[in-house]
Amino acid sequence: MKFKNQPVESFAVHRLRDQFVAGDDSAYSSLYELYAKDLYAFGLSLRVKTELIEDAIHDIFVEIYTHRSNLEKVDNLKFYFLAAFRNRLFFLLKKESTTSGITDQDTVGLVERDFQESWIEKEEDTEKQILVKRLLSELNQNQREALYHRFVEGLSCEEIATLMNINYQSAKNLIHRSIKKLKSVAAFTLLLLLLFILS
Repeated sequence: MKFKNQPVESFAVHRLRDQFVAGDDSAYSSLYELYAKDLYAFGLSLRVKTELIEDAIHDIFVEIYTHRSNLEKVDNLKFYFLAAFRNRLFFLLKKESTTSGITDQDTVGLVERDFQESWIEKEEDTEKQILVKRLLSELNQNQREALYHRFVEGLSCEEIATLMNINYQSAKNLIHRSIKKLKSVAAFTLLLLLLFILS
């Protein structure tokens, strides 16, 4: 699973993978420590219940442990773990929706939050928080998820396309339009703030 224009992961990460595939359980623990926090943060960004996030992380690591030989040909472990986690999480969401009577539309709505709060929580200044919230509220769910993968996770357009089940050009356009929209909204918001300050 290799993608062009994607930086090769460090030798140390690949060494951990090789040690784990060879049967080293301490390497497995190291891989868990390396990726579990990021997966958890991504799950939270999708506004999913913590129990489901924890279940999804547990499930994929059990699967990986059981079928460790599958990792042998994986060149990009970060993308592999992210894709496996996303697929498992959405499976658990769908399963929960059928048992609790939630509609498919409601299930889609569970992904609404994305990385908005992650950005806001990092900002200490109230004005910046308001501006960031205002900017991100202008984007739809797909735009926010694409920007999360691109700028928080550092995935390539090709990987984002694979992850979101869209074609490469659509992923590229989605990111481009999202950034363009943020710039136009930011310019307008800053103009309003300036007019407010000067009035």
